[in-house]
Amino acid sequence: MRVPSTCRIATAAAVALFVFPGLLHAQESTTRGFVLGLHLSGASLSAEDEDRNDAGGGGLFVGYGLNRRFTLFAQADAARFDEQSTGDVQGDWTMAHFDVGARFHFANSLRRWVPFLQASVGRRSVNVDDPIVDGSEEEEAELSGASLTIGGGVAYYLSEAWSLELGLLFTGGEFTTLRVNNVSVSGFDADATSSRLSLGVRWWP
Repeated sequence: MRVPSTCRIATAAAVALFVFPGLLHAQESTTRGFVLGLHLSGASLSAEDEDRNDAGGGGLFVGYGLNRRFTLFAQADAARFDEQSTGDVQGDWTMAHFDVGARFHFANSLRRWVPFLQASVGRRSVNVDDPIVDGSEEEEAELSGASLTIGGGVAYYLSEAWSLELGLLFTGGEFTTLRVNNVSVSGFDADATSSRLSLGVRWWP
C-alpha cells in the first residue's frame, strides 16, 4: 500500500519542526568571520629592573576567523602609569601596544565556553609627560621598540554572535628609540616587560 504524498509531506514537516530547531539551538558559539571587540584592562610595566607599576586602560580588537580554530587579529591597547622610570627617563607614562598576530581557539560550536591561546608581534611605545631625562627637565619624550606578546584566555558566549572575554597577555622586548623634543637619541636600549589583564565584549557580525 502506497503512502499518500500528503502524508509523506506532513511527516517530513513534522520531522523538520522537531529536528531542525534542535540543531539551530545547539549552535552556541562561532569563531568564523569578522570579529570586533572592546575591552577594559589592567596593565603592569617594569623597565630596566625598576619596580613594577600598575595602571588601568582599555583597547580595541579586530579580527577575522579563517576557520573554527584560527583567527588573525590586530589589537591596540593603552594605559597610563604615574611616576614610572627607566633610570634614564622619569615621568608619567602613557603606554600603548599595537599587536598583529594569530589566535588558536579550542572551539566547539556546541559549547558556550571557548578557551584560546594567541601570539603576536608589534610595537610598544610610551609618551612621557613632564619628563626628566638624565636629570634634566624636558618638554616631551617618547620611547618605543618592537615587542613580542603571548597569552590566552577564555570567551563565554551570551549568544552565538556575542561573547564576554577574559584574557591575559605578557609582552617582552626593548625600548630601542628615545625621542626627546623631536630629536632621536642614539644608543638607547632598555629592556621592558609588561602584562595586560582584560575583560571585554566581542561581536561576530
